[in-house]
Amino acid sequence: MVEVKFTSKQRNLILLLFLIGVFMGSLDSGIIGPVLPSIQSTFHITTRESSWMYTFFVIAFMIGSPVMAKFSDFYGRRKIYIIDLLLFGAGSALIACSFNIESIFFGRIIQGFGAGGIFPVAASFIGDYFPVEQRGTALGIIGSVFGISAVVGPLLGAFLIPYGWQWCFTVNIPIAIFLICFTIYILPDLEENKKLSIDWLGTLILTLTAIFLAYGINQIDSSHFLNSLISLNVLPFLILFIIFLFILVKIEKRAKESVIPIHMLHNKEISTACILILFWGIVNSISIFIPSLAIISLGYNNQMASLMLIPLVGTNAIAAPIVGKYLYNIGYKKIMGTGTISLVIGCILLALFNNNLLIFLFSGILMGYGLVTLVGAPMRYLVLSETSAGERGTGQALINMLSSVGQLVGGALIGGLIASFGGTLYGYTITILFTAIFAAIAFIFTRKLKNRDAQIATMKSNM
Repeated sequence: MVEVKFTSKQRNLILLLFLIGVFMGSLDSGIIGPVLPSIQSTFHITTRESSWMYTFFVIAFMIGSPVMAKFSDFYGRRKIYIIDLLLFGAGSALIACSFNIESIFFGRIIQGFGAGGIFPVAASFIGDYFPVEQRGTALGIIGSVFGISAVVGPLLGAFLIPYGWQWCFTVNIPIAIFLICFTIYILPDLEENKKLSIDWLGTLILTLTAIFLAYGINQIDSSHFLNSLISLNVLPFLILFIIFLFILVKIEKRAKESVIPIHMLHNKEISTACILILFWGIVNSISIFIPSLAIISLGYNNQMASLMLIPLVGTNAIAAPIVGKYLYNIGYKKIMGTGTISLVIGCILLALFNNNLLIFLFSGILMGYGLVTLVGAPMRYLVLSETSAGERGTGQALINMLSSVGQLVGGALIGGLIASFGGTLYGYTITILFTAIFAAIAFIFTRKLKNRDAQIATMKSNM
């Protein structure tokens, strides 16, 4: 890696570049919700069929993250970031011009593959060229867009739909073009190309593993969770997922340049982080059901109930840069520790006092803070600290992959548990208390992480 020092103005422009790129990719997750009914109506498809727009995106995202991140480690962050943006823009254009559902699905695959590489490449560049004491702040600022996009996405979708659902995807095209030009202008090509032995077999097995997991979970009927789980539409695919997961681990252990950095799991700090991410996926899944809970407990209509998410996602957006700013001075261990405690308290309050509006809102604030400490800047900072320059991309991709797995599994588990109680208020109470247990276990795992001084020492040794 070439040593280079950027001026403060250059770093700010680079940060703006990554901020817009990540925002574009994350906005698509929020905007897709309002769009689905219109697409269903246009192409006369069922809700189950339209859900593949999400599933295909997730599968491609899970594959694109390690593949594009690995490429960025070898061929340079700038080149791969441009390709990521190009793929996302091309996928958006294909969807906007689609005349059948198949081309939309293909467009979502292209989108997902490109989106999968955007954040890992951005985070890796920050780890490569930003001063140690500024990395947390930079990661926090970028991470704030996830909370913002969760609010802006549905609002933008609702605004654009009257003009045609195609505009919800067309809007990505000029942004992608601008970002590509911006990248060429502001982001220097500092890395020398290295010879990469592509792990084709590992990539193939990873693809099949992701497909089996996503398809199996997609077919689960939450209203009949247990019966659905053992049905022929679900169980065989989940079994295949487990089998192929073992095969993937075996192959990646022997691969010269593994697409999945299995060897990183020997690092105690990273393996602990992986467990925390999976726990985050389970706890975070509760947020999906907060509007439904507000309808039952507070008697709100759909529109008012959806507003109950604002404390959670708003806190997420506000807390992300603040948490990032203090990462260097405090360390991720203390921040994650306070975050998981906040999650425990927030879940308990939401479970037991969800009929009280003020406590309902306050619990959302506590949960929003807790969630951002587990998957946001602290987690990215941890992986940057523990990886060398040549593995930062794949390390960040590992976070992306596991967060996707966590959300898939967590959504199915939490949804199934709520449904098993008939969607009653009692069912929500039990389910949320169940997630509080996972948050408490996550707190225990944060105690195993390095203290601040050890973190800084490790980060400097990997520079």
